[in-house]
Amino acid sequence: MADSKSKTFGPKNEVEHAYYSGMIIQRVRRFVNNEKAVELINWGSSSRAKSVDPKSVKIKGDTGTNGLFVAFKPTNLELYEKLLPPHLSAPVIPVVSLVTVDYNTGNSVTRYNEGMVMIKGVCSDGTETWFVLSMPVETWLMMEMGVDWGFPKRLFDITVKNEKTLVLDKGITHLALEKTQNSPLDESDVLIPSGDAWGINNMAVIHPIKKEILLIFSYGPISVQERIFSKVKVSVDRTQPWAGLIPEGLIGNGVFQRYISVGDSVIRKNFQNQ
Repeated sequence: MADSKSKTFGPKNEVEHAYYSGMIIQRVRRFVNNEKAVELINWGSSSRAKSVDPKSVKIKGDTGTNGLFVAFKPTNLELYEKLLPPHLSAPVIPVVSLVTVDYNTGNSVTRYNEGMVMIKGVCSDGTETWFVLSMPVETWLMMEMGVDWGFPKRLFDITVKNEKTLVLDKGITHLALEKTQNSPLDESDVLIPSGDAWGINNMAVIHPIKKEILLIFSYGPISVQERIFSKVKVSVDRTQPWAGLIPEGLIGNGVFQRYISVGDSVIRKNFQNQ
């Protein structure tokens, strides 16, 4: 989400950040209430003038969305299907995706950390998306924006480093991902193609007021600047309703990666009975 926002504004301070964020909230609200509108491109701005070849993009320093990503098949298929909303059906191969990232756009005002617990689902038109079960965030403004659209965001203490990411809820580990060793994995080992960004660029939530609407947030191609495959140790709060999807002591195939979006951001409506 942060990659897409950076295309439309670059606030110089917290006041500007709050102002522009409020504008985006209003644009999304108008989009949701407009029965004729199906897509919202770049938060209400125009599309990119031309496409960009992801392989041609090179950025300096540590700029980009970066963190640890891991995906695996769930242990409890009954729970998996129960957690999917009625708008989505289970895919042929159910997959759980866990992510903790640092949204580093190069602007310290907008930079923040976030986590995701997601499961893959299938829309009525056959397209796949990732339904968000939990989304820890560390800033009040980003929490308010997400909650307004239906993301299950709450405030947590989040640390994102190349080797380990940690999400704490009043000292209790909500989600932790830790590299145990680099591994010569390829795309078939990690269950999710590289361009899919482990679900971040194709996330779905139920709108909190118009619950018949599934909002799907996506953005165009990603340009991967750095990627290191590894085994990732997973720790979660076992009291969470989704914890049964994750085997205790899981060490799964994952990756540390850093990338930027080079395409349009799109919010699309999908209806329960569509």
